[in-house]
This record gives sequence, structure tokens and C-alpha cells, in this order.
Amino acid sequence: MNNTPINDHHSPRQGFTLVELLVVIAIIGVLVGLLLPAVQAAREAARRMQCSNNMKQLGLALHNYESAYRIFPGPAFSTSNASQVYGFSTQAFLLPYIEQASVEAMIDYSQPLYTGAQNNQVFNPVHENVAMTPLASFRCPTEPQDPISFIDTNTFAGTNYVVCTGSGTDKNYDSRLKTDGMFWRGSKTGFRDMLDGSSNTLVFAESLIGGGATSPEPPPVQALPHYRFMAAYPGGPGSMQGPGLGFNGAPGDNPVLETAVASAASWAGNRCNAWIHGKDADTGFNAYPGPNAKTSDVIKNNWGFLATRSLHTGGVNVAFGDGSVHFITDSIDMKTWRAMSTRNGHEVIEHP
Repeated sequence: MNNTPINDHHSPRQGFTLVELLVVIAIIGVLVGLLLPAVQAAREAARRMQCSNNMKQLGLALHNYESAYRIFPGPAFSTSNASQVYGFSTQAFLLPYIEQASVEAMIDYSQPLYTGAQNNQVFNPVHENVAMTPLASFRCPTEPQDPISFIDTNTFAGTNYVVCTGSGTDKNYDSRLKTDGMFWRGSKTGFRDMLDGSSNTLVFAESLIGGGATSPEPPPVQALPHYRFMAAYPGGPGSMQGPGLGFNGAPGDNPVLETAVASAASWAGNRCNAWIHGKDADTGFNAYPGPNAKTSDVIKNNWGFLATRSLHTGGVNVAFGDGSVHFITDSIDMKTWRAMSTRNGHEVIEHP
């Protein structure tokens, strides 16, 4: 019998050395670093596409409204005795045409948005519930700002989609009067008024929801980087009408916006804060500032020089009268940009 002991020796267990482990971790880190921007870009592309779709639906809603009533719904006049207070917005009138009939049913159009005398208006409690209702159709997916705003004692839901009130040049920043755009207070325009052609006439664009309460001091940190605060001037009936009157001593017609911003009396954070309002500061824009303008908006009594803005890289989505949606870059020629905002300027426009 062989008593030779059996060799029970096993090969040592193989494993990673510290160097190998560090190399693997480094490779994974590089791959993640390469992949993450691509993932973020894909997500932004999806958000921008959803934003474009939202605007497309608003453009089609205008078509359907015009088909029913032969006009586009302009921001309404106030039905209260306070002449400076706006009524309902274009966006509010379009609710049934973006599958929000149940929300519109909450609005009693026979009741004014505000009650009370001039300079002593109170938001009508009849509209409190609908005014604070946020709607996904009115929000850009890239907007991180809370859509709910608290103004005085009222709560409002905001919007990122605003109507074009014109070029903002000369007196066309004052939408209490007939402007060169498709919308102003009480406007009843339609396709018949798009003499430049529906494919060349802006109707909607996007902007950003404001930063909150009014500040008496310039808030450069709050205003940047996305200019969510507007340079504001004190109000007064008629103070923006007539040659040279403008903003009560500040630049009026065709101002240098940097100069107007530097002389502001206060800073207002109520941009796009209430989709139900027909106020320009809430639901309108003009083309005097360029897309994503590098200066704050300038307002007085909720009208003035109001830019279209977005968090999409390099530009903003806009809708034209034919229902098409285009991405307009920040570097667009200002003459072309303002030409798009007019309904009958007879300009020759080359789309980007």
C-alpha cells in the first residue's frame, strides 16, 4: 500500500491588486464623464421638444379659436371701474382649445379680475381658485422656478408662454394702445391682419417666471444670471403716452435699456407670475429686447420692454401664425427679430 501523502496544495486565490483596482475606477470615471454630458444633452433635447410641443398646441388653439370666432382673443380690458387694471389673458381664453375646459369652467367672465377704485384694487375672490391652478401646458419643462407665486395676499400660478405685443419700438411698447403686433389690450385681430404672412408673424414665445417680491434696491445677485427681476418705474395714468413722456423722466421711446435699468426706482419679480392676467408683465412680450437679452426688462404699470427668455442653450422657442414652431438663437439679427414681431411691416424675413 502506497502511504505517500497526497499533495493537497491549491493555487493561491487570484484577486485585484490595488493598482489594478485604481485603474478600473479611473476608467469608470472617464466613461461616466463622457456619458454624463450626453445624457444631459439628451434630456435637454427632450425638454426642448416638449416645450416646442406645448407651444405648438397653443398655436393650434389660436387657429381653432379664430375658426370659431373669426378673431384671436386679445388681452381683455378690465370690467371694473379701475381703468389701469387688465382683464383676462389670451391664455385664459384659449383654455378650452388646449383640453382645459374644466379649468375654464371655473372662470366667471361676468366678474372682473379686480374690484375697487383706481390705485385701490383688490383681486376678486371669485377667481382665487382658478388663478392658483398650475397648468403643465403653460410650463416649459426646463423652468425650475416654482409656478406658484404669492403676491400681496393672493396666490397665482405662472406661465412660461407669452403673446407677442409687437416690436416695442416707438410707442409700440404701450399695449393699452394699438401696437404693430398681433396682441394689445382689447385687440381683435385675425388671419386677415397678418399682412406679412402667417409664417412670418410671431404669436407666442417663451419667457421665465419672475424671482418673487419687489425689491426697493437693485438686486444684481437676484437678477442674474437669468434676469428674473425687472427694472421698474413708478406708475401714473397716461405717463407713458405722448411724445417724449416715456417713463416719467427715464428713457421713453426707443431707449437704451442699460440706461433705463441703471435709473430704475425698484426691482419687480412678478414676471410671468399669473397666467390668468392680461398684463404684459405676466403674459406678453415685445421684440425691443433680443431673445435672452443681457439686460433686465424695464416696466412701468406692467408694460414696457419685456424680453422672451428660456433656459434652452442658445435661444428660445417661438410660434408663428401658421402654427409652426421655430428655435430662435440669441444671436439673431435685431432687425429680423423685430420684423417677425409685426403683423404688417412688409419686411422680407428669412427664417433661421
